[in-house]
Amino acid sequence: MKSKLILLFSGLGLLGILGVSCEKVDQNPEYPFVITVKTVDDSTVVQNAFVEVGVPSQVNSELKFRGLTNSDGTISFEYDNDAVFRVRATRGKDPISYIGCTYVRLEPNETVHRTVYIEPWDVQSPGCDLIFQ
Repeated sequence: MKSKLILLFSGLGLLGILGVSCEKVDQNPEYPFVITVKTVDDSTVVQNAFVEVGVPSQVNSELKFRGLTNSDGTISFEYDNDAVFRVRATRGKDPISYIGCTYVRLEPNETVHRTVYIEPWDVQSPGCDLIFQ
């Protein structure tokens, strides 16, 4: 009886190990992400906001994504690796009238959604405007 129980538990353990080890691993995952830009005051979506996604300038990388939001206040990007990016959205040019920042952490084969809330830009308190110099 004891040997039958040992055999039964050994078989179940082996099936458990095989079940876990046979899981298919995606060798070439995609890392899509969507950025939405809204105002801080009333959460209104902002179309034609300029969005920059990248790494801090201290990393010495030229990796950047740039573009304008559509009429729904969104813009989509895709990268080919796991990463954490800084995101900056601005409205207006010379001088910037609105600005907002956030971070996005990419997940394999999963569309990550992040919202950037923009607020009026203040020259005395530049906030996140220096991250992409």
